[in-house]
Amino acid sequence: PQRAAVLKVKTDFVKSFHRYFDDHGFTLVEPPIITNKTLYAHSNAIKAEVHGEDVFLSQCATFELEPLALAFGKVYTISPAFRNEMGGSKRHLAEYSHAKAEVLLADRFDLMKLASESIYSALVGVKESSEAQLDFLGVDFDLDLFHPNNHEHMTYTEAVKIARKKGSSTEWGEGLKHRDEQLLTAHMGGKYVWVEAPPFESEGFPYKRHPDNPELSTTCDLIAPHGSGEMVGVAEKIVDPEELIQNIIAKGLKEEMAQYWSYIAMREYGMPEHGGIGAAPERIIYGMLGLDHIRETKPWARYPGRKILREDKVLPTFGNPNLERLVDKYDL
Repeated sequence: PQRAAVLKVKTDFVKSFHRYFDDHGFTLVEPPIITNKTLYAHSNAIKAEVHGEDVFLSQCATFELEPLALAFGKVYTISPAFRNEMGGSKRHLAEYSHAKAEVLLADRFDLMKLASESIYSALVGVKESSEAQLDFLGVDFDLDLFHPNNHEHMTYTEAVKIARKKGSSTEWGEGLKHRDEQLLTAHMGGKYVWVEAPPFESEGFPYKRHPDNPELSTTCDLIAPHGSGEMVGVAEKIVDPEELIQNIIAKGLKEEMAQYWSYIAMREYGMPEHGGIGAAPERIIYGMLGLDHIRETKPWARYPGRKILREDKVLPTFGNPNLERLVDKYDL
């Protein structure tokens, strides 16, 4: 019953998320799961062989959403994403849902507003439609805490300074660690905190450099106060093809340039300023409900240590007489 209640809450959250985007003029699109592109290092991608080609399972739908945004202006998807992460973190899954939206003529401030409002709207929907489940789970979250007007803002540089004053060993240029995020949200009175302009080197190659400092990026992450860490991220995207080529080379992907060429060439055909947001419903529900592990948000969670292939020499019968009879009958 506890697991069913969690999954019902997540289902209602996703329904409300869809409703927000539909109400605000977005077109739902369907990006491919099998792709030749990775947003981050190939080592973090899950490889596959399809029709004799070496490909990847999608890490992020940004490469497909951008050309679709050219057709519709505003698009979104809630589709599967995959990461080959073996850290064993309670906040990470190898297979999860990725909510992505792409908007033309939007900057990071527009995107932060979109991200905050869409999640808040979805949580309002959860409060209304999952009342029985929340009561069963003993969860009564404060909607005011989620309201966009109550979010705090700081730069990455400010965040590192605050964390180090409170005992963190994180150096400028490193990604914020889980402990850093907890220190920051506690410092801001338990509020949600937008951390803006992290180092460009730590971000994906399609993202723009900050106009005031090329060492920084025009990306922002919303950090949750309940320990789940990053709740949603936003980014302005590069529109100059030469800048994009330079970034791909700098990230060590020159040999894979052909895979990204159509994405690069699109910039020559009227691609305006634009940007996107990305969030994982499982991460949001994990934090909101105060779960022990993010795997509780998936009916068949995929995480390090859980095998896909069974290797049992003796099939488990779980003490069930009929299963024992079938194993004996067919000599299994």
